[in-house]
Amino acid sequence: MITSRADRVDAALDQLRRAGLRTTLARRAVLDALGDAAVERRHLNAGEVHRRLTGRGLAVELSTVHRVLGHLVDLGVAHAVPVGGAATFGLADHPHHHAVCEGCGGMRQLPVPAVAASVAAAREVGVEMDGGSGGVVVYGRCPACRTTTT
Repeated sequence: MITSRADRVDAALDQLRRAGLRTTLARRAVLDALGDAAVERRHLNAGEVHRRLTGRGLAVELSTVHRVLGHLVDLGVAHAVPVGGAATFGLADHPHHHAVCEGCGGMRQLPVPAVAASVAAAREVGVEMDGGSGGVVVYGRCPACRTTTT
């Protein structure tokens, strides 16, 4: 299993090349930002990716970031997880699931074995889950948001 940030980004770039795409500066930069976020165990929305890139001195348009993220999701290199009406993005090289707070938008990763029973139950009723698109996403409220709404 690929574990280092550099190895994960390199593997994603290899996936792009195998799909016949060039590894442009924008694609590399977006993958670097997602690689950094993976180390931080978080996902980024397109605006956050854009801010990270411009903060590094890269002149890239927000529309380019959106386009690159869309291509990465289409290729299965990244996945999108809806949070508060917007999409957040993460590398899709390690299977994982997500718990998202509907109050603050905070996201936590759920281990694959913890969700296995739900995936099996879905299969039993005819819903096949391949783990794509960010795996299973569970919505609820984190402890902080539960105390502020009661």
